Amino acid sequence: MSKGGFFGRYIIVDLDTKTWQVESLPDDIIRDYLGARGIGTKLLYDLQEGKIDPLSPGNHLIIFTGPFNGTNAPGSSRMTFTTKSPLSNTINTSSIGGSFPNALKRTGFDGLVIRGRAEDTTWIEVTPEGVLFHAAEALRGLKTSETEKAIKEELGGKCRVACIGPAGENQVRYAAVVSETRTAGRGGAGTVMGSKKLKAIAVSGKEKVPIADKEAFDATVEKIRADQDENPSVMGMQMNGTAGLVSVVNVMGGLPTKNFQSGTWEEAEEVSGSSIAEHSKVKSFACQSCPVGCGVIAEVKKGRFAGTLVEGPEYETAVMLGPNLYISDRDAVCAANFLCDEYGLDTISTGNVIGFAMECFEKGLLSEKDTDGIPLNWGDSEVVYTLIEKIALKEGFGRRLAEGVARLSADIPGSESFAMHVKGLELAAYDPRAVYGQGLSYAIAPRGGEHGRGGYMIVEFFMPDVDLYTHEGKAARAIGLAEDAGIQDLVGLCTFNMVSIPLIPELANAVMGTEYGDKEVRDITRRVVALERKFNIREGFTRKDDTLPRRLLEEPLPDGMAVGHKVEGLDAMLDDYFAQRGWDREGNPGEI
Repeated sequence: MSKGGFFGRYIIVDLDTKTWQVESLPDDIIRDYLGARGIGTKLLYDLQEGKIDPLSPGNHLIIFTGPFNGTNAPGSSRMTFTTKSPLSNTINTSSIGGSFPNALKRTGFDGLVIRGRAEDTTWIEVTPEGVLFHAAEALRGLKTSETEKAIKEELGGKCRVACIGPAGENQVRYAAVVSETRTAGRGGAGTVMGSKKLKAIAVSGKEKVPIADKEAFDATVEKIRADQDENPSVMGMQMNGTAGLVSVVNVMGGLPTKNFQSGTWEEAEEVSGSSIAEHSKVKSFACQSCPVGCGVIAEVKKGRFAGTLVEGPEYETAVMLGPNLYISDRDAVCAANFLCDEYGLDTISTGNVIGFAMECFEKGLLSEKDTDGIPLNWGDSEVVYTLIEKIALKEGFGRRLAEGVARLSADIPGSESFAMHVKGLELAAYDPRAVYGQGLSYAIAPRGGEHGRGGYMIVEFFMPDVDLYTHEGKAARAIGLAEDAGIQDLVGLCTFNMVSIPLIPELANAVMGTEYGDKEVRDITRRVVALERKFNIREGFTRKDDTLPRRLLEEPLPDGMAVGHKVEGLDAMLDDYFAQRGWDREGNPGEI
């Protein structure tokens, strides 16, 4: 079917036997699932039986590209890691940018399916000739930057590397996969790599991705670039990075502060994008093929990490390691960000877990006897540094924190109401009491408490004449926004490139030689969302799991623009959402 965008083949890597084989990518899978998140979901659903232990050899790790990867379309170096999450037991699709996605595509293979478990710690090298297996015992315990450096030195620098740090090796349930300065952070893809004793993947190649109609491709790219040049959001990203949102979300009263105890903080501006740009920024950073460059390389100016450079902090990181922990010191947030990247930890879950533990300590549910003699006081950056290291190494109290908020809360009676997770995945950095639709987004997101796959409802704050504090009309908007993000995930585009959604089918047709319209790509996205739902149902999830932490449903915000509000109408939003999806009242999609 496809005349471009794919090589039509992927590799199955068996770590048990250290063998590999090339599989053809059927045209009907491309037609029905398009790429990246979609194809990864389809392969995982078909290859894996239900209720398997996510840390067992039987859990697959699927790494797949989309049709735009390797084409140099604006913002097209993004791909997806798909697996069963060891944190939430849901399907987990975690995307990553940087240079690795394009480099994988240029091996001449569209993706990897990794199964089994190596007997000894291993790293693999993927080239147009196939897969080589390398002993990695010498890399055990190395941080992510050290691992990348060692592999590049061994291969002469002609590769891109995705790897895990000590957190993944030790199977912290929210360990990330790190490539250069970018991560597949949420849900524990790095944990699954660690369970397979796979330390790293190096890729290199110069295969050219086929483009069906180069003239049409170039013309559409020009349209996209013209749109980007006139888009004020793009300019804002270039100036302040994603952390520019800190100021906005603080004004609207939805900034998680002290483990979501409140939604505003007078010191939040200290970790805002403009403040980081003014005081900490060394230079801007862009992923490969990205004209936006929303990344920031920041320098820690003072403290024991003075002189350290870190990419970020991004918005989620700035909030969850900043206001969420009552820390307004930019240098401390940057340093904590650096430690998470080096150890290979998801910054969002890490900030949540530490914030939850601090509130437990504040309420007397934990004592210094539980915490290795460490007083877990709000705002203490040295405590945060210590806990990050303890989590990654699973030392002492860190072993309990490494299990995530849901499991930790189950072990601490009286803490359930402020355990800020959905389906076991810690919440992203938006308090839905300030925008009710975000509550629906968290509740129905396939991998748990994250904002993109359920619909990025925070955008309602920027829309005229929108009532943020009602449940009415939220389902339709959540579906539309989730589909917009899903389309970008399928083709391999970064959301922050602000590519107009109507231009994506046009670009896909130029690359693939297809005749997609908006309806066709949305139908594909709906199919993927339905299959993700079916995966979770097979794992035992039901409508009762589509809920929110009690704090959000029962405790009104104490301050700010949204003072007095708590999330209301969640059941009505779920009814509407399922009905508009064409699913039954329990959220079962039926046949796909």
